Amino acid sequence: MVKIAKTYAQLDDEKNAVAWIEKALAARWDDKPRLAGRSLFSNGVSADFKNIQGSDAFKKLAGAAVPEHMTRVQKWQLDLDYLVSEIKRLHVDMYHHMSEAEFDNKVHSIRKAISTSDDQQIVFEFMSLLGMLGNGHNFIIPAWGQHGSFTQLPMQFYWFSDGLYIVEAQQPYEDLVGYEVTHFGKTPAEKALQLVAEINARDNEMQQLWLAPYYLGLPQVLAGLNIIDDVTNVTLTVRRSDDEEQTVTPKAHAMTFAGFPKLPALKSGGYQRGLSRNSEPYWYEHIVDKQLRYVQFNDVRDDPELSFAEFNDELRQLIMQQSIEHMVIDLRHNSGGDGSITPPLVATATLFEAIKPDGKLLILMGRSTFSAGHDLLVDLTRFTHPILVGEPSGTRPNAIGEAGWFNLPYSQQTGIISSQFHQNSSAEDHRIWLAPDLPVSLSSAAYFKGQDVALDAALNFVE
Repeated sequence: MVKIAKTYAQLDDEKNAVAWIEKALAARWDDKPRLAGRSLFSNGVSADFKNIQGSDAFKKLAGAAVPEHMTRVQKWQLDLDYLVSEIKRLHVDMYHHMSEAEFDNKVHSIRKAISTSDDQQIVFEFMSLLGMLGNGHNFIIPAWGQHGSFTQLPMQFYWFSDGLYIVEAQQPYEDLVGYEVTHFGKTPAEKALQLVAEINARDNEMQQLWLAPYYLGLPQVLAGLNIIDDVTNVTLTVRRSDDEEQTVTPKAHAMTFAGFPKLPALKSGGYQRGLSRNSEPYWYEHIVDKQLRYVQFNDVRDDPELSFAEFNDELRQLIMQQSIEHMVIDLRHNSGGDGSITPPLVATATLFEAIKPDGKLLILMGRSTFSAGHDLLVDLTRFTHPILVGEPSGTRPNAIGEAGWFNLPYSQQTGIISSQFHQNSSAEDHRIWLAPDLPVSLSSAAYFKGQDVALDAALNFVE
């Protein structure tokens, strides 16, 4: 439909171009920001629409028109109305977790509070509105807007089996890596984690363990949840081992976002197989003493130098040519991407089982195995017979997902809304996650010693 609209626009036929854009939007076309030139995937308004981009009808459809005579309050109300309309247009089942009355009441309360709220407080309330949708793939990234963007603490948190810890920090706070965080202000860390559920729309509670620590690094979230009183004065109570507690007040910086963070490798401590290369989309290694091929798949995207299909061609040749008796596929850091490229790995795993009927196929999984990474996990369990190792997964076999992008007209804040239902398993599959056959959780003690307990469990199992 969008292609047809572009064709009419090139012919300078505004009426039919606009009509076909309307049809595309009614069918939940999920990159409406492209019309306003605000898409994350392309720069500027498409040249195909240059003949009509100045028309009022096109500007209205694009969501880029903000009348100059509007007051600040009216402009934020315009953003609220736009967000509500995009939720209703895009979300495939917006009332599966809440009632229509609850949603309308929340919208009314936000509208009423706009005149007495600052920009960041309004964006927080928008995040809370999305949180009510009750499934993953619904959030705002308050880092790129013209108004209301957040700040961020200079450290990364991770929730281990024994508490919340600082796993990475910028100068001058690097010495805090390894410290447990016990309180945000006067709020215990565990309570703060629970409160984040208000804005963390999620598919299950593993996704809460995955993403809540990230949101705890945003002072405006902490203030919006009444965890702290002042976004410019975030006090953390920390402790190391059995040492006495101490307080620190880190200075926040402008928020940046390049995807949700992955658990980092230790800066010192030698080679950590499962963490040292988790920023690369995919790679493999032969573990000679186990006669095992270890494959790590971290991001569902093609590497420009070696496509995922080519990568799997290479893997299959090695399986046929080398003495490989077992295979481990690590999906623990894979939170999604372009799911259309994943079938070659299913073919690789199927070939391995056919050639090595006595070998063991193991898959490492966890809280951030999500979206297209999780779809792959479901496919692998459907077509092969792997042993699952690690934590429960971060989403459901059948889940509301996809990424319908929006960009608000005034504030230009960007986010996503779930626009499709993905049935990757049978219609009767109501599991809230995939459960591991071999459950393994990671403690802070093991992590800071450089141990990879899930991979160690898999390697021990093959013996």
